[in-house]
Amino acid sequence: MKISTFDPGPLTEQVTPGGLRYLTHAIRPGTPVANEAVISFSGRVRLDPSGPWMPFRATETIHAGRSYRVTAHARRGPLRAKIEDTYDAGRARSRVRVLGIIPVRSQDGADLVRSARGRLVVESTWLPSAYLPAYGTRWSAGDDGENITVPIDGEDIEAVLHLGAEGELVELRLLRWSNLTEDGRYGWVPFSAKVHAHRSFDGYTIPSDIRASWATGTEREFEFFHATVEHAQFRA
Repeated sequence: MKISTFDPGPLTEQVTPGGLRYLTHAIRPGTPVANEAVISFSGRVRLDPSGPWMPFRATETIHAGRSYRVTAHARRGPLRAKIEDTYDAGRARSRVRVLGIIPVRSQDGADLVRSARGRLVVESTWLPSAYLPAYGTRWSAGDDGENITVPIDGEDIEAVLHLGAEGELVELRLLRWSNLTEDGRYGWVPFSAKVHAHRSFDGYTIPSDIRASWATGTEREFEFFHATVEHAQFRA
């Protein structure tokens, strides 16, 4: 189902009051409903709690409920790396190349696919229209936030949105499939993305300063990602 412009009126019976506050904060009424977002951002990332922070610059294309593609360029001293992460209609891949041409890591398979589906729900904070019922998202009120269930290629991904006074996103939490566990085996790991600032582009107000952590709420929690959005473009 596709809708042309955002009208919060018909959503009152499909979305919780808190969810409606979020959507009307994130999407200005009358704005064309976007199916795609292209985000330019920069920041720093690390792979484990004791690892070094690496600065990066990246561009990401997100399609609502379907795919993301991230191309990032990171550096550590003289070393330069190109990182490509993709998920599209049930397929996922992650590749790292040193100097842009020498492959040093390539990952795919069922575990990455399951993790990537959760990641798509997180990335969709930069494409708020993906949380509209028209794209299959279901809303319910929770004890400590607004619950969403997002269907991604046959799997329901559940997340909790914590909102501020004006409906702005403060934090998103969910369980993501990962091997960042105590024994290194794949399992469900608490994940969070905290928002420290927002910016508006073309009728959309999205997180512009975001920090992500694995093992949220446990003794093993560590922040691994900090990004600042520089530009965003939305397409119907």
